Amino acid sequence: MHRVNGWTCRWLSKGGKKVLSKSILSALPTYVMSIFLLPLEICKNIASAIAQFWWSSNPPKNGIHWAKWEKVYLPREEGGIGFRMIHEFNLALLAKQLWRLVQFPNSLVARVLKGRYYRLSSPLRVNSASSPSYVWTSISTARMLLLLGNRQKIHSGYEVKVWEDPWIPTTHARPAVPVAPIIHPNMRVSDLINQGTKEWDVGLLENYVNLDDIPLIRSLAISSTHRRDTFCWNYTRNGQYTVKSGYWVARNLLKTEEEKEVLEPSITKLQAFA
Repeated sequence: MHRVNGWTCRWLSKGGKKVLSKSILSALPTYVMSIFLLPLEICKNIASAIAQFWWSSNPPKNGIHWAKWEKVYLPREEGGIGFRMIHEFNLALLAKQLWRLVQFPNSLVARVLKGRYYRLSSPLRVNSASSPSYVWTSISTARMLLLLGNRQKIHSGYEVKVWEDPWIPTTHARPAVPVAPIIHPNMRVSDLINQGTKEWDVGLLENYVNLDDIPLIRSLAISSTHRRDTFCWNYTRNGQYTVKSGYWVARNLLKTEEEKEVLEPSITKLQAFA
């Protein structure tokens, strides 16, 4: 805020103000937002600083806001200017960290966090941890966003739970639907694969899985039963998560205020150290 108040834009066109806002003001908190989830109040203050700079003729004097900021934040193809929504962009950056933990489970940071927070589980499953760090709490808040577009890619199937993990290739990946009350709650996808022919066992699928899911499952190619199961992202062509695609999901699919309230961790412990 103080840096913006010192800027003068008397001789700047709207294009120049846009470049200055995007390249400096919007980029300043990017490094912090890739690690920590900013409280909503701070996100509002940053958005307010951008809005005041954009509409005023000579900061710190306030100008007339000729349009709602929700419209200004829209992409250019939707009639907006294309400024980033701070909270949603923050979630997209944190989801990138969570994606790396999932894709590279043998990295040093993944092994450290696994030993502390999800030793017998996955970072994508909800786990209760005693006295979690603010970094882990922040990264965990991006779980909901990542699950909206994340799908487990089947190789061996040994690591994927049939009734719990998102592996069915629908718009939003989901677990399989049972044909009857679940008899084997811990069934793995590998149990549905004929280990001799390395193909789907149609008989087992008909016995356990809902008929509507069977064509979707059979469309999945089993590339190799010796590789570990990986993840793919539904909103990019190569299946790899990007912050740009994550921001689109956060802006368009993660809409409700109830979700946004849940996504803000407590900062009481941080304030205690201030």
